[in-house]
Amino acid sequence: MKSLRKAERFDYSKFETDFHNYASPELLEYEFWGIHPKKGRLRIDTKRYKKICKGFGIDEFLPNGLFKERNTVYFIPAKQKKYDYKVNIFRDLLGELIRDWVQEYKPVLNYITTPKEVADKYRLEALSHTSCSDDYDDIGVDARMESFRRERQYSKIINSLYCQFVSKITAEVDRYTLIVMSRLGYQGNSFNIKVFCEFSDKLLPDKKEATINNLSEYSAYDMLHKINNFLKHNSVESYKKLKKAYPDSVISEENGVNIEYKNGMFAGDWITIKPGYIDEVLNKLIRFFEDYCRIYLNEDIEESKWNYDDYFKNAFKKMSKLDQYFGLDF
Repeated sequence: MKSLRKAERFDYSKFETDFHNYASPELLEYEFWGIHPKKGRLRIDTKRYKKICKGFGIDEFLPNGLFKERNTVYFIPAKQKKYDYKVNIFRDLLGELIRDWVQEYKPVLNYITTPKEVADKYRLEALSHTSCSDDYDDIGVDARMESFRRERQYSKIINSLYCQFVSKITAEVDRYTLIVMSRLGYQGNSFNIKVFCEFSDKLLPDKKEATINNLSEYSAYDMLHKINNFLKHNSVESYKKLKKAYPDSVISEENGVNIEYKNGMFAGDWITIKPGYIDEVLNKLIRFFEDYCRIYLNEDIEESKWNYDDYFKNAFKKMSKLDQYFGLDF
């Protein structure tokens, strides 16, 4: 945090603080809230800011770290822009992927006809064409057979949709990783995990000992890329790499299949993606990149959520229109 010495205190006496007036024009003044723009930066009078927020019953924009003891009158955020913290680039990307998965892609799975739905449909149609109770047992057996025949195709379609989103996640994660690397000075023309690791090692001061594979949730990051590599290449080599590192993620002789994978076989048929994997890996990737930015970029992960000018500009924008903030209709 930067400090400001010999700062003069702002005179708030010109403001009439009425915590029952949600339409006061004073709400549109930065200074009313204790926020003071100067030379392109913001200075926050934390006592005033807290007093006004609390007075109107707003806790959303009161991060605990803002109220640490200090020797200056005003608090000056550590950064100007949200994406001055690289962790926020990764955090927002993964948040967007989570929303896409939960709101757009995941619901599609519910429209895929399940084996049970096939059996139920067959049973109802068959029963509608008979009134003989002697047929009931045969209809039940036939319905189960229809369900059994649907099982393989259903699993294939579901797995294919999972694999498509795995490829989307990997492509987006790598694309944004390259964006961050470029902003940090990378000037190469290629990207892979080896390039990422070698570039990251150069960021550490005094050759501090740390490796990417020691970061929190590295296995989730690594497994994602090995699955995607297998999906791209459909080769024995990519299959073996995935199987060696994560044996439960592929179909193999060890887990009950008596055929061997060969070059050109569709990788999606050989990958085992458990229900909940997408939700789990996206959350683990957030923790992986938070740990990366903490260790390699020396970023404060908690303060990155609020310790920048634009956070307070956004807070002011929302709070200055209290009727909209609280959803009131005057």
